[in-house]
Amino acid sequence: MNTWIITLIGFFVGVVGTTLGSIAGIVIKKTDKVLSFLLGLTGGFMMFIVSFHLFPEAFYLGGIKTVLLGVFIGIAIIIALESLIDKLSNIVNMRTGILLAISIAIHNFPEGLALGSTLAGETDFGLVLTLAMLLHDIPEGTSIALPFSMNKINPLKIIYFSILAGAPTGLGAFVGAYLGNISNTIISFCLALAGGIMLYIVCDDLIPTGKKIYNGRISAIAVVIGFILGIILYF
Repeated sequence: MNTWIITLIGFFVGVVGTTLGSIAGIVIKKTDKVLSFLLGLTGGFMMFIVSFHLFPEAFYLGGIKTVLLGVFIGIAIIIALESLIDKLSNIVNMRTGILLAISIAIHNFPEGLALGSTLAGETDFGLVLTLAMLLHDIPEGTSIALPFSMNKINPLKIIYFSILAGAPTGLGAFVGAYLGNISNTIISFCLALAGGIMLYIVCDDLIPTGKKIYNGRISAIAVVIGFILGIILYF
């Protein structure tokens, strides 16, 4: 398959998937109960992505040293970004959404690498992988949109951030198709970096905020449902 066609497929998968998800996050009615549930759902889904997709693949490709290095650097980066964003008072309400968009963008690049190299190999699995990535980008787009929408950010800005988060899939697909076999260590490091960032955001922000908004069991139940939803979508 032509490199440019593969690149366009990568952009389509990343941008359309996250944009559809972000639109869903914008239009959902947001009471305290609903918000608590949705944040828990997002946290559970992200925890699944980290536990069953990012880390296992990173371990397989690069080994424990590469993974630990990526996780620690990812956490250090997100803490630094968090501190920087907190100092910018005019966008402080957008902090969670921005951090989630960054983590998803970083995680979409190595996914694009995998997609590009698979499609370039002319295998039937490439089409299956394309559909799977498109489907699992939709709830990721919703997770980006929710924190922005909660703080009444302009919907067009929310969609803009979602598009930026999805675009690295296309870039990764181009690199994967052009270079063919990318270094496994590089892919492993990128996956672990994204995993560390996501893990921190889930533990520090999504789950605690969901519990804070509505002090009941609904957010905890939603975390479990989100985790199970990840299993269903992925497998």
